[in-house]
Amino acid sequence: MAKIFRYVGDDDDAKDVLQDTFIKALTMIDNFAWAGEGSLQAWLTRIAVNTSLNFLRSRKRLSPLNVDTLDDPPDLAEEPTATEVNSLDASTILAMVAELPDGYRTVFNLYCLDGYSHKEIAEQLGINEKSSSSQLVRAKTLLAHKIKKYINENNIDTYYEQQHE
Repeated sequence: MAKIFRYVGDDDDAKDVLQDTFIKALTMIDNFAWAGEGSLQAWLTRIAVNTSLNFLRSRKRLSPLNVDTLDDPPDLAEEPTATEVNSLDASTILAMVAELPDGYRTVFNLYCLDGYSHKEIAEQLGINEKSSSSQLVRAKTLLAHKIKKYINENNIDTYYEQQHE
């Protein structure tokens, strides 16, 4: 569910995609080949990612056109430090990832969290490798902007420093 949510960015949509994932898995169970520990998880994950991408395409939220033509993220005056980022809990960061535009979020998830290459992403999304790379840079920049804004608005760095003195 968490992986699907990272792609679709909406709890209700993620539940629908999860259901579709299990239906596909059950109807395709004859195609599964045991290859050792973790192979079932890898197989189900692949189905979940593909089902998520198909969902985004069906809703016209993911197409070569809208992945390639997203606006540039705002300029970032100062990137958050590693200490600042580490002071945030994972759920806060995942919520920020969920807020990224669909194209940014999808490329970010595929590359950073699921380990796909830009070539594989380009094939999956029907874009060229340079578009995948530029979307990743834009996603990271926008995510850094969101993190820095959150930290500044919530005085996180001050709180974190006080807790570790």
